[in-house]
Amino acid sequence: MAGHLVSSQPQGLPPDPQVNITPHLGTMAPMESPEAREAGVNWGRYVSALRRYRWLMLGIILLGSALGVVATKFMPPEYSAMTTIWVENRNAGAGPIRPGSMLDNAGWTQLLQTPIIYEPVVRKLRLYIKPTDPADSTAFSTFEVDKRFKTGVFTLEVAANGKNWRLLDNDVQIDGGVVGDSIGNGDLSNNGKDPGSLGWLWAPSTAELGRDRKIEFALTDPRQVVAQISKNLNVSLPEEGTFMRVTYSSIEQDEVASIVNAVSTEFVETAADLKKRKLTELRMALDSQVTIAYQNLRNAEASLKTFQINTVTKPRPQAVLTAPGLQQTTNTTTAQYFAQRQSRDGIRQDREQLEQVFARSQSGPITVDAFQTIPSVANAPQLQQALRDLTTREAELTALLARYTPEHPLVKQTQQDLDRIRTELVPRYVQALIGQLRLQEQDLDGRLTIAESQMREIPTVAIEEGRLMRELGAADELYKMLSGRLEEAKLSELSAIPDVRVLDWAVTPKKPSSSTAPKIIFMAVAASIGAAIALALLLDQLDHRFRYPEQVSSELGLPILGAIPAIRKTRRGELAPEQAAQVIEAFRTVRLNLAHSYGSAGPVMLTISSPGAGDGKSLVSSNLAVSFAEAGYRTVLVDGDIRRGEIHRMFGVDRRPGLLDHLTGGAPFDEIIRPTSQRNLSVVPCGTRRHHGPELLGSAAMAEAMALFKTRFDVIIVDSPPLGAGIDPFVLGTTTGHLMLVFRTGETDRQMAEAKLRLLDRLPVRVLGAVLNEIEAEGSYRYYSYLYGYTADEEPAQIPAETGGSTNGAGA
Repeated sequence: MAGHLVSSQPQGLPPDPQVNITPHLGTMAPMESPEAREAGVNWGRYVSALRRYRWLMLGIILLGSALGVVATKFMPPEYSAMTTIWVENRNAGAGPIRPGSMLDNAGWTQLLQTPIIYEPVVRKLRLYIKPTDPADSTAFSTFEVDKRFKTGVFTLEVAANGKNWRLLDNDVQIDGGVVGDSIGNGDLSNNGKDPGSLGWLWAPSTAELGRDRKIEFALTDPRQVVAQISKNLNVSLPEEGTFMRVTYSSIEQDEVASIVNAVSTEFVETAADLKKRKLTELRMALDSQVTIAYQNLRNAEASLKTFQINTVTKPRPQAVLTAPGLQQTTNTTTAQYFAQRQSRDGIRQDREQLEQVFARSQSGPITVDAFQTIPSVANAPQLQQALRDLTTREAELTALLARYTPEHPLVKQTQQDLDRIRTELVPRYVQALIGQLRLQEQDLDGRLTIAESQMREIPTVAIEEGRLMRELGAADELYKMLSGRLEEAKLSELSAIPDVRVLDWAVTPKKPSSSTAPKIIFMAVAASIGAAIALALLLDQLDHRFRYPEQVSSELGLPILGAIPAIRKTRRGELAPEQAAQVIEAFRTVRLNLAHSYGSAGPVMLTISSPGAGDGKSLVSSNLAVSFAEAGYRTVLVDGDIRRGEIHRMFGVDRRPGLLDHLTGGAPFDEIIRPTSQRNLSVVPCGTRRHHGPELLGSAAMAEAMALFKTRFDVIIVDSPPLGAGIDPFVLGTTTGHLMLVFRTGETDRQMAEAKLRLLDRLPVRVLGAVLNEIEAEGSYRYYSYLYGYTADEEPAQIPAETGGSTNGAGA
């Protein structure tokens, strides 16, 4: 595609044979931002912001990653060591020699996590001592402390002769002496009032201290070390399992194995001691109970013997002289009494039920089943026969009524028999049975009265003797039971075996179990990426310049007439053909939108301006004028920037005489119109610069000049100063009646543009829209580019071939 763009020299655009230059037949809606038509989040804007601040983001990410790497130097890796402890569960199979387990699995876990296990470990391993130099640990091989001792950071200085030493606390000497003497000896029973009593038991030898040496170390409260061990120790024991796994984690590689092994050893010893103590206490308690039970047995034997001796000479009934006879008589009489009483109660209950059923039958039909449920009725054959006859007659009457009427003789006879049984036989036999039961009840009452008097006559001595014999038997059984349990407890105590023991001892780990370095670096990189993205988006929100199409279409409410891509020249100062085609098509789009914005209402006449300087309004004006001229429109480009106009330089014409010279009467109208090398395009330079130029732009002479332009040209484009330069663009916009704004992406100030647009709202100016200048066809502007390979090239005309004869009327 041939053609050039206007930059600083008079150049033109190639002709556009595909554009119809016939007067406009319709209107076309201005171009809208594609993002304005997209629903949801405008990802293109975010991507553009991230691309714009990519170097800042890269710096933040590199800085954050570097800080993460540095942070890993201050966080050493963590090492873990594990030991396995076997927990025996004998609750199901406990016996006399091997009793059941002392605790369940939850109890063993809680025991291992108590300070009673950790405190001895801390003191045995001297974990409360931390030498600054690990090589100084040999000097503390005999270090011990009292229950209370002074903690802090100390320095032990050994003289060069190796004979004297002094102890410093924060560079203050608190103790001193000769090597071999105790360092910090004594206790704190005086509440620490004696500064020489530190609660230390430490007397290192000359070989341990050496010569000319400074040993720095820190002493910590053992309770703090216990809390740290409890925090880093993990115990795992399933509810029904037998293997307890104890894991200890720490940054001290050389200590983890020794600590977890010491904890396991202390746990086993504590469990064995607790079990031994429990069995010993049980044996001692049973021993005491057996002694008491034996004494009670002897007392019961003595009481029975004394009672028998004291009562053997007393007169007694013949039936109760011997104990066996007494016991037999007493048992027989009692059994007979309760048997008669039970029989009496049964007869009374039958009588009362029979009376209740008979009473209900007098006021209603007789219920045979109610009589049959009473046991005494079964022993009354006459009543049983009467009840069976009653049931039989009722069945016969029901069968007869099904075949005959109530007036039939058989029905009447059966009904009479049934009434006689109900009213005569059954009541008679029931009353007889009730009377018989009442007589039996009275007879048994008399017998029970006699039996009660006989039971009161049993000698009291026999009862007392029986009580003493029962006490003797109970004491004997208790003594035997306690003696047996005592023997079992003794056997259990002698054969006590710990319920727990270590199966697998821990070893010093060679590799860290968990290193925080990758996690820290990952978090640092992720945080720096997040911070970089957040900062980029924040800077994008705070940016006061135009960056995206929706800032023009949505925030300012202006339609976008077109977007001009950024012009990138080659080293030879030329545009690449594909890029030139993109720019040319962009101006054709603007031209098409403007042409159809007017319809058929006269020539196209507009003022082109921008909010600030450097937005490219003159470049857009020049190339837009060339585009109209290439389309066949008679076009004139008027340089209305009377302060700093440069249109004459772009097209290579003289600046004077120009527009201001004509407005002052110094030049005729035809003289200020300069033809250009571009067909159909004329230029009017700004002319001689004058102080009262803005007033001339609003004069009657300017209106007359614009009227003359309309008679000679189809398109009148006025290039005005920026909106922020003065009133010139507002005056020119009022003169032409139309205004098109140019916004340069990344340069134009949005707040200034908004402020100037508010001024235009008060003027009779129609703002046609905006042209976005110097865009990159990516991100939010990805829809404003054109397809490559579809340039409108100029193809040479085809030359017809010569022929040797006539073509039969066919023209060439």
